[in-house]
Amino acid sequence: MIKKGRKPLSFMLGYNLIYLGVNYLWISYETMILPTQVSLFISLASASFILGLTASIGNTFGILGNLGSGFLVDHIRKKLGMRCIVTLVGISGVVISLLFEATTKLSLLFLIAGYVSIQAFSNISMGSIQPVIAEIGNETDRGTSAGINGLFTLTGSALGFGITSTLLSSGLYDSSIYSIMIGITITGIGSAFVIAMHDRRSQRTVPPKTTREKSLREIENTNFSLLAIGSFFVFSGITGLTYFELFFFRTVLHSSNPDLLVGIAGITVLSISAISSIVVGHFSHRLGRVRILEIAAIVAAIPTFMIPFFHNFYIFLILGSFIGASYGVYYSVSFAMAGELTPHGHSGRYIAFFYLSISMASALSPTLYGSMIFLFSQTYDNGFLALFSSSGFLYLVGAFILNYMDRRSRNPNSNSKSTMKE
Repeated sequence: MIKKGRKPLSFMLGYNLIYLGVNYLWISYETMILPTQVSLFISLASASFILGLTASIGNTFGILGNLGSGFLVDHIRKKLGMRCIVTLVGISGVVISLLFEATTKLSLLFLIAGYVSIQAFSNISMGSIQPVIAEIGNETDRGTSAGINGLFTLTGSALGFGITSTLLSSGLYDSSIYSIMIGITITGIGSAFVIAMHDRRSQRTVPPKTTREKSLREIENTNFSLLAIGSFFVFSGITGLTYFELFFFRTVLHSSNPDLLVGIAGITVLSISAISSIVVGHFSHRLGRVRILEIAAIVAAIPTFMIPFFHNFYIFLILGSFIGASYGVYYSVSFAMAGELTPHGHSGRYIAFFYLSISMASALSPTLYGSMIFLFSQTYDNGFLALFSSSGFLYLVGAFILNYMDRRSRNPNSNSKSTMKE
């Protein structure tokens, strides 16, 4: 574990840098590139179902890559440069897969294979970087780091919306792929270098023992598992929606240029998300992290229920901004809390387990939402009404679980002691 002394801002900025490139990659593919690719080979009526199924397959391989990398990190932590090498292997695999996508457009199966490879290798890189937040001992630094994580995550997504939508609307498909390759290469190498320097210094540091360390067999009986389960439902409410935003603008709002609207909406919403992420993430240890997560989930649910009743892009922007602010807060604070609840010596696997909750949401929710739109393919308004209603309901389920976690930790008769700060 990193010493409890304050960490330099350069370190927290450096190791989080990869989140810029990876989320630029993910949002570009999920929201614009993959839907465009799928619609080239099959009819619009079937595209939603195939898109959701493809997303689920890709995210499933992403889960395997992230879990494998997380477990590997715990075993190679003390070996100089090994975590850096894992990061670089993942980045190299992403670049090769992107090159394959840019040069091969033979069939839908080839495109799906390329997307699956992108998800697997990008998550291998992330699995080696994510545990760092759990290794930061100072609570203020952990909150700040989580805020920077959220800022870079959302900024990368905003860049994806802006740059990729502009390139695609201009007919520059290959250029959109090459821009992603440049972004992931620069940010990935930057983070790998910072991680290498950190691991070299950590070899000279004897980590303190902690009474919070537990056996992995107890994971289902801890607040950590409740946080992961609650987060699964909250992230299920949002992650699957990004794949269908383009279709919503095209079929419900009847936009003649849906790529442009996706870019405008993405930049606007994610800018608000980034600001809320860094501000609330920094002060989360003082405000009470569980309460923040509960409130964020509920606030996100209300405008989600409202969206299908207003067929106006500007109202969509307003409602989406509330959702975006809540998502930014939830993303950064949930990772800070996961790091807080992680026992020393198991940061790689525990953070991988927490990320599993997000990845499972990303793997299952697209198929759920895509199936809804497919079932209502004759009346898209009803399909998206079912989609947004389900999304709002999932937010509320997550909020209920987090509330139970909060009450359980406050109960003096609880079997497990709370590690949350009030």
